[in-house]
Amino acid sequence: MTPQHGTGILIPVNPTRAPEPAKPEMARLREECDELPEVPRARAAADNADWSERGLLDGVTRRALVSMNLAFLDLAAELAEEGRLKQIPGLPPRALNSLIGLEAASTLCERLPFALFDLRFAESAFWAAEIVAAGGVRNGFALPTADKRIVAFTRAVIMVAWHLAQTRASCARLVFGASPATVAAIAAMPVALVDRVARRVCLALSARFGSRTRFWLQFEGCAVRPNERSVAMLRQLGLQIQGADSARGQALQRRFRECRS
Repeated sequence: MTPQHGTGILIPVNPTRAPEPAKPEMARLREECDELPEVPRARAAADNADWSERGLLDGVTRRALVSMNLAFLDLAAELAEEGRLKQIPGLPPRALNSLIGLEAASTLCERLPFALFDLRFAESAFWAAEIVAAGGVRNGFALPTADKRIVAFTRAVIMVAWHLAQTRASCARLVFGASPATVAAIAAMPVALVDRVARRVCLALSARFGSRTRFWLQFEGCAVRPNERSVAMLRQLGLQIQGADSARGQALQRRFRECRS
């Protein structure tokens, strides 16, 4: 997809081009992070799974989610223009090509209660290990080189996830599809580790529901015809997939605990 100039959504970062008047989505995302509420000293325990977006997403969280999704599509468009979209596994090029201008992307992102990207949030063991490694003594081994834009995007996402894990665990699970143990691990992570964790997990960035062809086919249809009915169908499909994945993960955890007992 060719980034749409002047829309404020898909803005290339090629320094040879004239600057665009619209604000890049990464800048918007940083502002949304700043608007997130202060973390209270006493934090409630994680809520039970609730895949209904009603009552879970407040205005600030919704704006942050919209900014994250638009920034993700912006980043994907830039990589696609450079022939490097493979750095985001699971994102079909046709999905980007189907987005036309401000209306389609904004309509989709404003009405979806979940992220269009993933950082293996459902895998609590992965996050626990990466957080421990980031907090350990540096042993001189260099991390794999990653695109600076992917690192910056990942860092902003982790900051949002950290705030939500601290204040609204159910919201973090809905937005990111995170397991309860992942939310707990992120909530317990010192904020000073965000940058180091981001550099470790950024290579895990992928499209959400990347193995679910039906979701991205529906996404393409919504991008071409972003009406209320098509967007509602995409939202429902994403929530159904997320709910099924969560139930499957919880069942596997129960079996694992039963086998150990």
